Amino acid sequence: MKALAAEVVCTLGYRLRCLNVTVKEMTGDVMPTARELENTQILVATPEKWDVITRKGNDGLLPATEVRLFIIDEVHLLHENRGAVIETLVARMLRQV
Repeated sequence: MKALAAEVVCTLGYRLRCLNVTVKEMTGDVMPTARELENTQILVATPEKWDVITRKGNDGLLPATEVRLFIIDEVHLLHENRGAVIETLVARMLRQV
């Protein structure tokens, strides 16, 4: 998943650079700073990292009210081990928005 997130960040960043859209990655290996998040329009995260951020809080770095669009890629994973995490994330996002 981390490799997929990095690939999506590179692809979107390249395609949207002419529009001055900033794309950042948030995974177990990469965590943007608060300043970077302020200037980020698209955030690509692994389900596990997003789960940690939305479940345990994030010191105000990323309020759920700031999220305008929530896209889940690889939704076919619902029937695999990670499916419970994705299902929980969707339920949590619906409650917070």
